[in-house]
Amino acid sequence: MSGLHKSAGAIRPMTHPDAVAVAALHLRAFPAFFLTFLGPAFLRLLYRALAEDPEGVALVWEEAGEIRGFAAGVLRQRGFYRRLLRRRLPAFAWASLGAVLRRPAIAPRLWRALRRPAEAAESAAEACLMSIAVDPGSARKGIGRQLALAFCEALARRGAPAVCLTTDRIDNDPANRFYVELGFRLARAFVTPEGRAMNEYVLALK
Repeated sequence: MSGLHKSAGAIRPMTHPDAVAVAALHLRAFPAFFLTFLGPAFLRLLYRALAEDPEGVALVWEEAGEIRGFAAGVLRQRGFYRRLLRRRLPAFAWASLGAVLRRPAIAPRLWRALRRPAEAAESAAEACLMSIAVDPGSARKGIGRQLALAFCEALARRGAPAVCLTTDRIDNDPANRFYVELGFRLARAFVTPEGRAMNEYVLALK
């Protein structure tokens, strides 16, 4: 990509303590998204689960002792969500209680978000990049690209034949272009029950 400034950071696996900084970065990078509305406690639980799960793949970009980016997902979606519900449902319910009390209408969407095996069965690949973000202050340095490539390489080493991801279709041209430039192809377009237009991309891993 032209116009990028090289960053002096390094990629490493996400650890349990990293979840605090990763959740804070998520809040900064995605201020108007559903998971952000659920709050930092919910996000910390989610990223700890991804870092600790046997089929989780979670990486951070660390620079000068600070986490400036992350990429997280799973080798097999359905197994991950089953384990999430079995082991951590009470903790997630407690962490999201404040958000549900502020906006009770989100309760069905929250339940669908936690209970995604049915949606996972429709995905273009079992392996999934669930979240990737770069601190807004570190944009345009190629961090997101390096994290995405490292994430895909980690999946390939573990035998995943392909990886998928979803992103907003409307008013989201930079993200859609980013994935296409990385080699992802559009697998399908769909609309969520809340009316959110989404694109699903897939990349074959060699």
